[in-house]
Amino acid sequence: MSNDILFLAEFTGGSPARSALELATGAAELASQSGGSAVALAYGPGAADGAAALGAHGATRAIVLGDDDRPAIAYAAAVVSAARDGGLALLAPATPNGRDVAAVLVGTLDLPAFGPVRAARFSEGTIETEQATLQGSVITTSCPVDGAATPSVVLVLANTFTPNEGGSGSAEVSQAPAAEDLAFTQVTVAESHEADAKVVNLEEATIIVAGGRGVASEDGFGPLRELASALGGAVGASRAAADAGWIPYQLQIGQTGKVVKPSLYIGAGISGAIQHRVGMQTAEHVVAINKDPDAPIGEFADLFVVGDLFQIIPALTDEIRRRKGT
Repeated sequence: MSNDILFLAEFTGGSPARSALELATGAAELASQSGGSAVALAYGPGAADGAAALGAHGATRAIVLGDDDRPAIAYAAAVVSAARDGGLALLAPATPNGRDVAAVLVGTLDLPAFGPVRAARFSEGTIETEQATLQGSVITTSCPVDGAATPSVVLVLANTFTPNEGGSGSAEVSQAPAAEDLAFTQVTVAESHEADAKVVNLEEATIIVAGGRGVASEDGFGPLRELASALGGAVGASRAAADAGWIPYQLQIGQTGKVVKPSLYIGAGISGAIQHRVGMQTAEHVVAINKDPDAPIGEFADLFVVGDLFQIIPALTDEIRRRKGT
């Protein structure tokens, strides 16, 4: 067994996904603690040409699993083969694609799995992770039991690691050998369509402006979209807003929606019930806007503004644009 840290590096449209850059940096940090190397398992359009550049973000080596435009799960057999060769841990993004591949890996090799995690480190030679449990009321620290198979599979929330920028290293690139023929390799895309970029990237957004029941209507999300645009962020929502049909379910944040970890989370008209809190409590900074001074979100917000969101949001947007000169 090697001390290497493997990570999934997905490429789309010829470039690495942000998750690949984050995990490259995270794997490098963990490898420095384990005494191994950060090894990318790169796949998707552009992987063959772009894998070496992952070295600038911390990867020592990169194994190219393939660079054609197939569903991520079609590369699961190649990931299984790479994992069999060793490593202490394998990091996967807590995205639909990452979860699909991780599930195949865990089920095929009977590996321990953790996540989605908000932090990871090595302690006394083993991986140690932190994740929210009991609807976000408790932060649990977990590690594999003695004698557990390796690598441990760790689903990592977006923005857990900050990509190393400005590096100049180059990863050593190799091509993965032909993988065993699992049924997953036969997966094909029956139909596809372009989704709104802000919907696709909600889990990777560094700034999120979210609305809840207090937004009151589909049109009520207009000011929130304007603010998100001014900040260069994405729009999210509580379950109440999604259930009301005011916004697509893909933008729902919470226990039954997406788990996000932005640098800034602005919640407008959101009460902050535990079901929503579990999806955004790892945000670095939380700003809440609500008419109700007793709204639960005020208990954990860094800044709680009591007032009418339809007056505050437009004024905030105008001031941001004025300061940016736009």
